[in-house]
Order: sequence, then structure tokens, then C-alpha cells
Amino acid sequence: MATFFELQEKNRRKTKWVVALFVAFFLWLGLGLDLALYYKARAHDRPTPAKVYRETGQGAYQEAELPPGAIRPYEKKSRPFRPVFTLVIGLLGAGLAWWELSGAAATVLKAVRATPVNGDTKGPGRVFHNVVEEMSIAAGMPMPSVWIIPDRDPNAMAVGLKHGDFHVAATEGLLLSLTREELQGVVAHEIAHIKNQDVRLMTTLTVLVGLSALIAEFVARCRYYGSSDQSGDDDSRIGSIIFVIWLFTVLLAPLATRIMALMVSKEREYLADASAAQFTRNPQALISALEKISGAAGATHSISQASAHLCIASPTAADLSDEQSLFSTHPPMSQRIARLRLIGRSMAQAPSGG
Repeated sequence: MATFFELQEKNRRKTKWVVALFVAFFLWLGLGLDLALYYKARAHDRPTPAKVYRETGQGAYQEAELPPGAIRPYEKKSRPFRPVFTLVIGLLGAGLAWWELSGAAATVLKAVRATPVNGDTKGPGRVFHNVVEEMSIAAGMPMPSVWIIPDRDPNAMAVGLKHGDFHVAATEGLLLSLTREELQGVVAHEIAHIKNQDVRLMTTLTVLVGLSALIAEFVARCRYYGSSDQSGDDDSRIGSIIFVIWLFTVLLAPLATRIMALMVSKEREYLADASAAQFTRNPQALISALEKISGAAGATHSISQASAHLCIASPTAADLSDEQSLFSTHPPMSQRIARLRLIGRSMAQAPSGG
């Protein structure tokens, strides 16, 4: 089984690859458009009369007049390829991704209307704050910021990209429905996501899913006023093919990034559950919490689908089914509970004091 350090390094590499792929996507966004427009424009270049030269000496030539009745040849000059959109969209994309990532945690917390909790907060918020502090100490890491989401459905999430910018948030419904031990299990699960650096990868994917959807919607609303293929020119056909590939790439990007997020998130839920059991030495508390969360009838309306993979349970309650769907953000709750029961039995059989 991989150690925390191995998981952290693996997640760092994945985060870099995800960002690199997205920068490459932006470059293709510009390059594809440049190539399509280039070949379309070439198709409508008119051939021009070619100059005729005669040899005046060894290696010397001079423009000559055609004799009467001779047919002047025509030539089609290739215009230079200028990657204007490649540079502009590539730079804009890299800048936009950096800008979005630098404020990603704040954007997510604002979207779910979370309010901060501190040591002076009274009631369930104070208990939540204390539990986050305890679990941070147990995990040996700095305490993240604590937030409450105004939603009656029990759920929780962790978000952030770097130390000093990690956050744990829980809904009001979770704080009101769980006992202190159960809350420890849920918070330990979210702390494990931070410690394993799952949160960095998942937050990055959240931003990229949102950006790709924004770009696809923008492109879908635009109209492409390219020239028709009436000329039947090879250049025109090449330009059309490149444009179709470019258009499919852009329109399918949101689906591709969402599937990427789903593939990454499912296995990490099992790992975070196992880590939470290790932190608390009480897997039964997390089992009881997950049973209460799955017993809630409603959905977590405050959390959008774009942030679903950041939560301990699917905001749409899609994880209540025993069947695992390709598009589900979480593994089935019943399978998570079954795995935690196995961990509990192995802990009970393990010699104490080891």
C-alpha cells in the first residue's frame, strides 16, 4: 500500500500533468483556428501571372518578354502562416488558468455561500472548529480554515491548493445530525484528502472543468463565417476538416475534463476513508456518519455538480445506488461502508501496542 509521501508525490505529478494538458488544450484552441483560417484563405488566393526569365550568362537571369502568341504561365503564391490566435489564445489561456487557480478555493467557498468559523463561534460551529483542530493535530498538519455551508442536507468538503489556503467546510445539516465521534470521522476524511494532496488535484480539476465549459459555451454561441467549399480546392477541404476537428475538440472538452475528474475522485474516496480510520482509530464512527448521510432524503442544493467531487458524498445522492456509474462522482456508499467494516475487523484483530 502506498505511503502518504508516495501518494503526495503521485498527486503532485498528476496535478502538473492536468495543468500541462490544459495549457496544451489552449494552444490547440489557437493553433487549430489558425490552421483552419490559413487553409481557407489559401483556397481563395487567385493565381497571378508568373514572370518569365531568360539566362543572360552563367548564373545570371533577366526578366524576359514572351514572344507573340505564347501563353503566360500562372502561379499561386503561398501566403506565410502567422500563428496569431495560437499566441493570443495560448497566452490568454495560461493567464486565465493561473488567475482562476490562484483564487480557486475562495471561488468555490463563495459559490456554496460558506461562512467562516473561528474559536469564538458558539454552538455546533464551535464543536466543528474544535474537531477540525483535533484531527489536524492527529494528522500532524497545520489546521485548515473552517467553514459552514447553509444547507440542511448533511455533506462536507475540503478545498485548496497550498498550505495556508486549505479549507474544510460542512453543511449545517451535517453538524446538526452527527454526534461528535461521527463528526470526527467525517473531518478526518477531509483532512486525509488535504494530507494526501487529493484536494490540490481535485480543486485544479474543478477550475478546469468550469473553464472548459465556459469556452465551449462561448464557441457554441459564435458563428463561423468561413468561405464555402464551392471552389472544391484541396486547401479549402483541409481547412474545413481542421475546423471540424477543432470544433469537436472544444465542444467535447467539458465532457472530457468532467470524466477526468470522475476517474480521479472515486478511488480517492476509498483512500480517504481508510486514512480517516487510521487517524481516529474508530472506523465505526465514520461508518455511522456515512449511514446517516446516505439516509438523508434530499440533495445538497448549495453545491453544484462542478464541485461534487470535492464532497464526502455526492450532492445529488447518486452514490446511494449499489451500481457504480461511469458518470458518478463517488463510489457507491454501500461499498465504502463495506470496506470500512473490513478495516474495522482488521484493526480489532491486530495486536495492540504495535
